[in-house]
Formats: sequence, C-alpha cells, structure tokens
Amino acid sequence: MRAHRRLWLGPGGQVLSASRYAVCPSSVFAMSLQELLRDRRDEILTRFIGEVERKGLAPPGLSPSVLADHIPLFLDEISDELSAGSEARLSMDAADVTSTARQHGEQRWNVGYDVEALVREYGVLHHVILQTARYAGAPLSAEEADSLSQYLNVGIAAALAEYVSSRDEEAKKRQSDLQFLTEAGELLGSSLDLPSTLARLARVLVPRLADFCVVQLDGAPAEEAAILDVNAPRADLLRELVKTFPLPIGQNRHVEVIRNGKALLVDATQDELLAAMAQSPEHLALLRRLRARSWLVVPLKIKTSAFGTMTLGRGESSRPFEPDEVVLVEDLARRAAAAVDNARLYELSKAERARAEGAARAKDEFVATISHELRTPLNVIIGWVRLLRSGTLPEDRREQALAVVERNANAQSQLVADLLDISRAITGSIRLDPAQVDLGNVIDLVVEDARLALEAKRMKLSVEVTAEDTVLRGDGERLKQVVANLLLNSIKFTPKGGEISLKLRRVDSELELTLADTGIGIAPDFLPYVFETFRQSDSRSTRTHGGLGLGLSIVKHLVELHGGRIEASSAGPGAGATFVVRLPISPVISTTVGIGRLPATAPQHSALSRPEVLAGRSVLVVDDEPDARALLRVVLESCRMTVLDAASAPTALAILERERVDLLVSDIGMPEEDGYALIKRVRALANEEKASVPAVALTAFARNEDRTRALLEGFNFHMTKPVEPAELVLALADLATGL
Repeated sequence: MRAHRRLWLGPGGQVLSASRYAVCPSSVFAMSLQELLRDRRDEILTRFIGEVERKGLAPPGLSPSVLADHIPLFLDEISDELSAGSEARLSMDAADVTSTARQHGEQRWNVGYDVEALVREYGVLHHVILQTARYAGAPLSAEEADSLSQYLNVGIAAALAEYVSSRDEEAKKRQSDLQFLTEAGELLGSSLDLPSTLARLARVLVPRLADFCVVQLDGAPAEEAAILDVNAPRADLLRELVKTFPLPIGQNRHVEVIRNGKALLVDATQDELLAAMAQSPEHLALLRRLRARSWLVVPLKIKTSAFGTMTLGRGESSRPFEPDEVVLVEDLARRAAAAVDNARLYELSKAERARAEGAARAKDEFVATISHELRTPLNVIIGWVRLLRSGTLPEDRREQALAVVERNANAQSQLVADLLDISRAITGSIRLDPAQVDLGNVIDLVVEDARLALEAKRMKLSVEVTAEDTVLRGDGERLKQVVANLLLNSIKFTPKGGEISLKLRRVDSELELTLADTGIGIAPDFLPYVFETFRQSDSRSTRTHGGLGLGLSIVKHLVELHGGRIEASSAGPGAGATFVVRLPISPVISTTVGIGRLPATAPQHSALSRPEVLAGRSVLVVDDEPDARALLRVVLESCRMTVLDAASAPTALAILERERVDLLVSDIGMPEEDGYALIKRVRALANEEKASVPAVALTAFARNEDRTRALLEGFNFHMTKPVEPAELVLALADLATGL
C-alpha cells in the first residue's frame, strides 16, 4: 500500500514535520483547521450553496443569501473554539447547544425545509469543508475529519432541536387556531337572528384578533353595523364614524373589497394615507382620533359573491397584523359568511312569510268585504221585490221600491265592474282605446256627475284649470274613471262641510292633476300601501265607510298604462290627503284631427223606445238561463217583435233552419256548445240568407279581447250584461235597418 506523506504547517506556513505516520500535536492540527475555516470561508460557502441547489435540498426560489443564512457565523464559531484550543464538545445538553445553530434551524423551518433536508444540508457542509481542504493541498486526516464531524453533529442537534421546537410550536398554534375556529363557528351558527349573529362575530374578533372591529353588510343602514372595541370611548368614536361617514375606512375601501372579494391590509397608517382616505376635514379629524396603527379589511362572501366586510384595527400600542393572522382572519371570515348568510336568508324568509301571511290575510278580508258589499244590496233588492209581489204596497210606495231596486242593482253592477277592472289590471289585460282627449273636459264631466253627492254632504269643491292646452293622447273613458275614482274617494272620506280642491296645470311636458281634501287623512304606516290591491286602512266589521277599496288601485294601474305616475301624501289622521297625477303629453298632437270630448253631463237612463223598424220582425233569443230569456222576451215583444227562444246552441240552430229569423241575440257562455260555436255554424249554413242573419252577442264576458273575438267569430255587435233594454233595442233597430 502506498504511503501518504503529510505536511504540518506552523502559524507562519513553515513545515513543522514531514512524516508518514507522525502524530501532529493538537495545537498544530487546530491551527490548520482554524485557518482553513477562516481563510477559505468564502470558498466553502460558494461550494455549499452550489451543492445545496444542485441536490435540490432547499425549497425553490430562495436567494443565495437566504441559503447561506447562519452558516458563516457557525463556521466562525467553530473557528473560535479551535483558536481557544477547546476539544470538540460531545454533550447534547441545552447549555452546549450553540445559539447560531438554533437560529439556523428556526430559519430553515420558516423557509420550508423538512427534517431530512436539514440533516442532509449539514452533510453537504461537512463534504464541502473536506473538499476545500483537499483542494487547498491540506486534506484532513480521519481523526481531523472525525473531530470536524463532532462539531457539526452538535450543530445538527441544535438545529434539529430548534426545528422540532418550531414545528411543535406551529402545531400547537395550529391546534389553537383550529379550536378557535371551531368554537367561533359553533357560536356564530347557534343563532339565526341577524343582529345577534353580527354582534357575536364582533365578540369573536375582539380582543382575540383586533383591538376594535366593524362588521358591515353591503347596502345595510349604518345603524345595523356591529361595532366592538376594547376601549369604550373609541367604540363611541367608531359609531360616530360609521353613522356620519358610511365608509369608515375611507376612499371606497369597503366598496373595493366588496367588488374584488380580496382582503386589504394596511400595515402602517400614515397621516398621508388618512388624508387620502378622509371625505372631509371633519372625517380626517375623527380618523386621527382613532390612532389606529394598522387595518385589515376582509370580505364576507359566499363563493365569489361578497356581501359585506369585517374591518379589524389595531391601536398604536399593538403590533401590526402578521401573515398567519391574516390567513386566520380570512378562514374565520369564510365560516362567518356562512353563518351571516344563513341569518340573512332566515330574515328574508321571515319577511317573505310575513308578507305572504299579510297578503293572505288581506285577501281573506277582501273576500269578506266582497261578501258584505254584494249581500247588502241583494238584501235590499230581494226585500223590496218580495213586497212588490205581495201586492200589499200602496201605489205611492211602489215607485220608491222600484227606485231602490234600481239603485242597488246599479251599485252591484259597479262592484262587479270594479272586480273585473282589478282582475284585468292584475293580469295585464286592460286595453286602452287611445285618442286625443281634452282632460279639462273630462274634469268638467266628472264634477257634474258628482254634483249631487257634493250637495248632499254640503261640501265645497274648487276647480282650477291653469293650463291653456289640456289635450293629451289617452283613453277618454279610462281617464274619466281615474278622475271620478279620485273625486269620489275624497267625497267618501271627507266629513260633511269639508272642502275639496281640484287643480290641473301643465308642468313641462306633463299635465299635473292635484286633488286635495280636508278629510280623515291617511295614517303614516298605511300610506305606502294606499294603492295596493286588497288593502284597506280599516277592514274591521265596525268600519265607517263601505266599498271594496279597489278604486285607488284601479287608478294607479290606469295612470301607469297612460305612461304616468301617481303619488299620495298625508300629514296623518285628520289632516286630509293629497293625490297628484302626472300624465305625459304626447309629443305628436294633431291639430287637424278632432279632439274627443265626452258629454258634458252624464247620460241619463233613456226610456224604452219602440222603433217601427222592429215591428213584425222575428228574433231568436239564445240563452241557457230561463230568467234571461224571459226578460228579453218581455222587452222585445213590447216592440211588437215575434220572439223565438232556445236554451242551447243545437236547439237554436234547428229553429233557425226551420223558422224565419230576422235577428239573432245569443249568449256566449253556454254548456256543451257556446255562442262562438253557434255563430260559426250559422255562418257556415248553405242557405245564404240564413247564414247572413244579423247577430248580437249579449254576454257577461266583458273584456276587450272578448269583444274582439266575438266580432271575429261572426257577431255584428258585442254587448255586455247587464244591458240597458233601450240600448239593446237600439242595436237591434240599427241591424234591422239594413234588412
């Protein structure tokens, strides 16, 4: 075996001995290793970093300075001990563990090393020291390498001890955070009351994670924000900030976090930042008084939809937020968001349930009101009719009985008309017949119609029309209904001797109709619902005023159909009410087309005329109701007509084919085969004269679409029940004129 010759160098570099097997004195060996670690340290570090990177021991992305870390100090520490002539320490006592190695182990834990990589790293350090000694021409002997290993083993033990300690501390912290999150989740999930949930969330955050906090939901009033502070006076300051300035952290930070759904951390609150955040000098003064060192704004969100924020703050005496604390708060925010969202959904469900119950209650009350309003005139009608039939009424009371029956029948007809109107409004099936209408003329007509009611209650009505041009495009009959309903509503709810004012003026491109009264007024809590269907301010059985309460709801629908709007206001009970209707004036008003004007007075019920053109004519009446057929027979026979009747469509068709029929009056709604089917079969008859018989549809189907369908199916006229006998006679006379 080839012998190796070693050179032992003294402090000045001179050769002290040259022997194969000579044992170097300890001091000579120590100086040699000391000089190697001192003079070749940079070379050792370069090789160390290169090997660590080559072997992939470190997490990716670490810089050379981070990889070197405490290694230079550790080498200096070994060199110092060698310089002092100390033996390599073998003890693993805590007192023998170097602080440099402990710091190195802690640093490696923080940057993401695992235990195996840490141990291998010390092996790399041992290897590159030996390699550097060999390249320097002074390779270490086995004994020297063993001594070096002992120093490095102590370092490994120290680093591992600190590494394990850090890992244990981290595990304990994670366990503590997990327990905190679990307890917080249980606390937040224990209530479905939204204000209570927000208040509990604030108690979870303070003082565990912040000195103060503000929990806000997007779009919620400032008064509903949950605020908590370890310092009571500062809590009052926070409430003032939130109330006075809706975004207490300024410069739209709340909106920014809501929009992007990401946490916002302000590490250090500088005065320049406060000045940029402030909305006014007063706001800046309040922000300065907070003396906040740092802020953390975290979104409350479900999936990607943020609906609120948690704003945490720490005072001047507290440390800023650490990265792991930000992670913890974000984790808590995810759990809190679920609890808050559940509470919000529960609140919404309660509100929806209350609305549904209110609507159901209103409908029940409405049905009861309908029953009352329909039964009342029926009771009067039936009572007087039975007295008439008994033959016991004096002659002077018979006219009174007939007038009462007619008046109550008309009242019932109006109730049915209102019900049909509100049904059409709800289903969106009201159709307008637009034309150029003079709204001033409409007001004159309505006032004239209401004159008797005003005089009966000795009420004063003032009408003021300041607009020179009151023409607009609309449905004259429906606009009359709007004005009439409003005026009659005021008459109804204004005591005797009260006053009503009606004003019409032009405001820009609109006509503004204002109706004010000195009546009973509207309670503030009912005012938002005054135009709602099925709503009455007084639905008790002891209520003073009757009616279905549909008039204002119908008015609102009709106004909106004309592209307008209506508002109601009242200072409260006993202070009267004001209604303002604004209707747009069509930009295209023809000056050549005539302006539709309604009659200046209400049409009176005309006496039944007996046109000569009907005398001797035959008419076929088709209706499944015997009483309806009997009534029409009496009316038409009084006009000297020959009346044939049928209870069904097939019977009517058979009569038409067998007898001479000049005119046809048919109901629409009949069992098995309706009036539409009848007129189709009539128009399809082979006999041209019979197929072209003039026909009137007399039906309770009163919608515009019902009228349109009747005409399209083949009827010449569409008339709705109840019908004025005189109007029916005039319609038949008009048809008979062409025969």
